[in-house]
Amino acid sequence: MKTADLQREARSGAGEAHWVVASPLPVALLDHDLTIVEASEALVRVTGRPMLGHETLTDLLSAAADQIHNGDGGDVYCLRTDAGDRWIRVQSEPCSEGTIALLLDVTAEYALLERFKADYAAREELMHAAEVGVWRYDPDTELYQFSSELSLGHADAGPPVPLAVLRQIQHPDDVAIDDAVRDRLTREGGLAESEMRYRDGQGAYRHLQVHYRGGAQLPSGRYMMYGISQNVTALAQARDEAKTATASKSDFLASVSHEIRTPMNGIVGVLNLLKREPLSGEGRDLLSEALACSEMLAQLINDVLDFSKMEAGKLEITPLPSDPAEVMESVVALLQPQADAKNLYLRAEAEPMGWSLIDPLRFRQCLFNVIGNAVKFTQGGGVTVRLGLVGESEHRKLRCEVQDTGIGIPTAAQEALFDRFAQADTGTTRRFGGTGLGLAISRSLTRMMGGNMGFDSVEGAGSTFWFEIAAPAAEALEPAPPADLTDAPLEGLRVLIVDDNRTNRIVGMKTLQALGAEADTADGGQAAIAAISVTAYDLVLMDINMPGMDGMEATRRIRELGGERAQTPIIALTADVMSHHTAAYRAAGMNGFVPKPFSPTELLAEVLRLAS
Repeated sequence: MKTADLQREARSGAGEAHWVVASPLPVALLDHDLTIVEASEALVRVTGRPMLGHETLTDLLSAAADQIHNGDGGDVYCLRTDAGDRWIRVQSEPCSEGTIALLLDVTAEYALLERFKADYAAREELMHAAEVGVWRYDPDTELYQFSSELSLGHADAGPPVPLAVLRQIQHPDDVAIDDAVRDRLTREGGLAESEMRYRDGQGAYRHLQVHYRGGAQLPSGRYMMYGISQNVTALAQARDEAKTATASKSDFLASVSHEIRTPMNGIVGVLNLLKREPLSGEGRDLLSEALACSEMLAQLINDVLDFSKMEAGKLEITPLPSDPAEVMESVVALLQPQADAKNLYLRAEAEPMGWSLIDPLRFRQCLFNVIGNAVKFTQGGGVTVRLGLVGESEHRKLRCEVQDTGIGIPTAAQEALFDRFAQADTGTTRRFGGTGLGLAISRSLTRMMGGNMGFDSVEGAGSTFWFEIAAPAAEALEPAPPADLTDAPLEGLRVLIVDDNRTNRIVGMKTLQALGAEADTADGGQAAIAAISVTAYDLVLMDINMPGMDGMEATRRIRELGGERAQTPIIALTADVMSHHTAAYRAAGMNGFVPKPFSPTELLAEVLRLAS
């Protein structure tokens, strides 16, 4: 039959076959076996193939298509046309003569779907790579739904997980925390975040950073809960390893601190003993220089150790009622010989201020570093130190300014001046010495004490360094009994010195004998207990860090002896004088402490305090 005849029949409405042939749409009439009976010219153009007869539409499209994708809505065929690749889907409707099949151009919809699939695949890949998953919780059914990223090596996470099952793989210490968050958010809504541990399929615990969010309110009044969880096990392990390393560093620091300060204590002790020996005038000058150098060496050691303590987070501030002006004057007096040696003036000015609640040791350390730097870097003129108050009542602060006529600081070097191990230029260390730690430590200390540190400087014209620290007003303490070293203030006193270091025992014994006391020694905790068991002592000077039985354990054993000897006053000799250390000494039964390296004046003052 000619096409013109089919068109006339279609116009006359003589059946579906005639309409199909004449249709401008890509349609076909299929018989009950889905074989093509008739097809429109539009369909022939779309497929690019003539009708071969006794051919199904599926066979026709399969032969014409470059690609075929199977989907939920049926097969989709990619046909190459002059206008480019077109994606075609078949839509079928039954009719009296069989089935009418229409080819639908779904190119735009297919491209959008493919983009969605690619985006979803990329999201899945990213979430798996980042080990991030999502979940929801229904409080009415007590069921969780997890994405596959959160399976943790267990069975497929797709099926709902009962709350009771989830609790079985939670770390016991985390169950109560998770319960509290779940209860609050499902009752009130809101947000929460926590780190939780869950046992994986191999029995090891994984750390998950969990972000919780309350969702829609249910008819029951409770709220749905949604969340995002990320596997942070590697980060948690790194954090725990860092904590372990920090603890090891702290232990190493304590050991090194003891090993460094032990010989330092011996040096200072021997030099102080020499002060009582007959010396020439020149000899006394040399001794004074040696004592000043030992003081500066002790300060340098403190800087290095404090740097390590800061790194380990172990440095403490211990506020005590103190006279800031007196602390400043003692530092200036210590540095005066250095200024005199360079023909510099070193002046100190303090306004009336009374006593303040500050950490005198750390305040002194800041003064020593800043004033010491000013003297070190000044070649002519001098240094002026000013101490005053700013603010009132709870906002009251000490402000110290140290002005010098020194070399000044180049503008380019000012930004990094407070960096650790940094100095104004690479030649500074060779010209003036130093570690570059003092200012960095001092600024950290001032911030720990509620203040800050800064400076103004012009290269070649000098610098003014300032720092402030919180300084609430405090009542002045009763003056300690005068420590008169000229006579024999400890005459009649019998003292036991306990120290594992031979030099320290000699220094302690000679110092006490010079003060009039009778002194015996013991080289460890066990020997101290044995000595006290047979001899009545008026006082015990006890080193803390000793091999075998340390000073605190020896003190506890002495307190358990019973009788009067168990009440013998015990003074700790130690370099560890932070608040938690001194509290531990007192808890062990000690009555006081003297920091190492000690001077005869400090030792006598503490002995007289206990005696009074």
